[in-house]
Amino acid sequence: MTQYVTESSSPVLPPDTLRALTLQVLALSSVDTVEVQLDHLATGVTRISRGRVWLNNSGDTLQLGIYMQSGQRRGITLSINQIDTASLRQAVQYLERAAREQPGDPTDVSIQIPPRTYLPNTTWHDATVTAFTVDRHDMIETVTAPVIAAGLSVSAFVGVALHSRCYADKQGLIAAAQETDSEIVVTGRTISGKGSGWAGQAARDWTTLRPGVVADEAIRLTRLAANPVLFEPGRHVTILDRPAVAQIVARMGGPFNAESTINGVGPLYDGKAGRVRLDQRVLDSRLTLSSDPNDAEGGYIPFNLQAYPLVPMVWIEGGILKHLAYQARYAAKRGVAPSNDPPDSLRLACGASDTPLTVEEMIANCEQGIYVNRFSQIEGPDPVLGVVTGVTNGACLLVRHGKIEKAIRDLRFVESPWYFLNRVVAIGTSQRSAFGYAPWQGDWPIAPTIVPPLMINDFNFVALADAV
Repeated sequence: MTQYVTESSSPVLPPDTLRALTLQVLALSSVDTVEVQLDHLATGVTRISRGRVWLNNSGDTLQLGIYMQSGQRRGITLSINQIDTASLRQAVQYLERAAREQPGDPTDVSIQIPPRTYLPNTTWHDATVTAFTVDRHDMIETVTAPVIAAGLSVSAFVGVALHSRCYADKQGLIAAAQETDSEIVVTGRTISGKGSGWAGQAARDWTTLRPGVVADEAIRLTRLAANPVLFEPGRHVTILDRPAVAQIVARMGGPFNAESTINGVGPLYDGKAGRVRLDQRVLDSRLTLSSDPNDAEGGYIPFNLQAYPLVPMVWIEGGILKHLAYQARYAAKRGVAPSNDPPDSLRLACGASDTPLTVEEMIANCEQGIYVNRFSQIEGPDPVLGVVTGVTNGACLLVRHGKIEKAIRDLRFVESPWYFLNRVVAIGTSQRSAFGYAPWQGDWPIAPTIVPPLMINDFNFVALADAV
């Protein structure tokens, strides 16, 4: 990682600098079709294991992508991470030679793009920028001391991310925006090492995080999870708290890709009928799945890497599939207007007319079932049906007669959200969930995911697991 000097107090290049760099690249080129994409991401990560800091890292990555096309020849792209004038000039000269040597592309489709307008960029918070260098370090004592005082071993994660993006092309379009993100996670463990409790919060605005609340929740769950006993896997009534739901919902955006779904791949294609499931019920009728660049709890930069506007979209309404994501080139081939990318950031919620239940109310209404705080080791072995597998983690508890009876050993599940979200018993209120530093979820930070807790019938646990 290379630390780039900026003219602002932020570790990432500000929009004005991004615009100047992209315009500089355009000015160096004589080819008619040129697109420049610039992304700058800075992350500050602190990880604590067994009460000690074992990773404290701040760094940034910058990627400049240049696309060129000469006449009707095939386009070509080059990515670099150097922004000095000599490197930019060398990259442009190389691309111009390569673009003129490319073969013709008879499959190229002319894309007619309407005028682009963007939603306001609402995901940048100065307080989170300050936390990158100052408050992040002060947070460590705040989240670990209460857990240690409770006689528990503690691990924790504190992360801050700052991101800038800019796009410009020879046709005069230029767009730039920024976003911030932050997260704290605490894991308590019993001294015996046989039980653990996990809690976390994530927010674009650092000042909304409540470290004391996170630490207290980790302590509560760790105490409940002490001394787990064996319990037979199988199909059980299951109460999934928000972290467990979020880890599955975060993987649900891909099937909205119109190209793959229309070609018969994914859970939104009905193989028996040979058609896409548009206007059919795919989830419980009380559920809505949406995305919004200006979502108050999440939100994201309101344009993609090619500067196509991203707008609020209700993908599933009242359980009915309403929209697919037509990206520009595929939309042109199909003769339809381009729409959003498949969503990375999702909100799953119950309808306005439904009465949400708290987790405590779900437990009180459960004769026998399993409470799951979160999952780990999430994988997707079957993309056609959307099946995922993973292991319970951070408190797996047996519920009997409306009360938590005892902790049970962790279990592996195999399920598809496109099936179990049709077996919903009760739904809670939606809030953004934290993920922590989880390699199976991809690079941190992970796009905001806003979900409710859910009570599910016949959730499929297939085996015992050791995930403490």
